[in-house]
Amino acid sequence: MLDRQAIADLYDRQASRLYALALRITGDRDAAADALADAFDALGRNDDVRDPETFLVRATRDHALARQTQKQPAAVVPTVATPRQMVEDAWYGMTVSDLARVYRISEADVRGMLCSGMSEFAAS
Repeated sequence: MLDRQAIADLYDRQASRLYALALRITGDRDAAADALADAFDALGRNDDVRDPETFLVRATRDHALARQTQKQPAAVVPTVATPRQMVEDAWYGMTVSDLARVYRISEADVRGMLCSGMSEFAAS
């Protein structure tokens, strides 16, 4: 069994990549974050993991797939696209076409918002 510090170190090294995987599968930031949390919880509960990184990839995939098949709540408020949010989503692995699909805007608008968002980050 891995101790808390070992799991924390794994999280620091692997979370962004695993989140990107879960986000690509689910298409939803909240579901992806939940899948990632579930994967790390499963790692903490499992005593006989020989390769924690492989375990996390599989667990993240499995939890994301399980969340993908769950029904959405009846009232879903669409997320408003902001330049900063676009850059953060791109950082975690979403492509321009993914962003356009999730936010229901054109790829040209996504590219423009990414440029604006990068300018915001550079200025801060």
